Amino acid sequence: MILLSLGLLAFAVADLIRWTPGGVSRARDSVSIAGSAISTAALAALGGMSLPATLAVGVGAAVASGVWVGFYRAPFAGRPGGSLGWVLAVLLVLLAVSSSADPVGGSLEEWYSNLPFGFVGSVRVDQFVLGLSGGLFLMATTNRLVRLVLDAASVSWQRGESVLKGGRVLGPLERLIIGAIVIAGDPAAAAIIVTAKGLLRFPEIRNEGKAHGPDAVTEYFLIGTFTSLALAAAVAVLVLAAG
Repeated sequence: MILLSLGLLAFAVADLIRWTPGGVSRARDSVSIAGSAISTAALAALGGMSLPATLAVGVGAAVASGVWVGFYRAPFAGRPGGSLGWVLAVLLVLLAVSSSADPVGGSLEEWYSNLPFGFVGSVRVDQFVLGLSGGLFLMATTNRLVRLVLDAASVSWQRGESVLKGGRVLGPLERLIIGAIVIAGDPAAAAIIVTAKGLLRFPEIRNEGKAHGPDAVTEYFLIGTFTSLALAAAVAVLVLAAG
């Protein structure tokens, strides 16, 4: 699963560097692409890949993240289908060819095997690396994916975010907790998180509904929440499948 881990990491690092409520300069875009390439190449090298393979990973990450970042810019901005399709295509290809790559080795495996934690004996290093990459992916990148789904559904996330404040922080926390719950083998406990979020947001949705009608903000909340939960569950299932 090292290839899938590298793909998740490539998107995650690019979006974490770009993660800001305001506009992003082209210089910052360039830094995000470079950071994506360097971090994935570093992981590949630490995982025991050869120099040619490591260089190929860096170039591939630069291309994948470069295209992804390009979708933020005109004339591609406002076309959610292309952005969603690109991420899905890259990750599906990496998943399909993941079995052809060697397991994680090198200094990364040595470091992991010497960790003083009980889970080291039952969790393989490949699964551990995939879990970390998936966790990073569930932060900034999935915020972007949720927005793209809302765009595709013609729901204004700008208005929703202005009413339901804090979603850029609460969303990643929600996904990380849901992912951890699913990996821990108790998905039913996720209902507690969903219920708590509903109780937290209900007063805001009710007040907005009284003032302007509930449709837009309610759709934003429901579609955004279901998409967020689905992404968290999907990443968690991939991590479990790597075990």
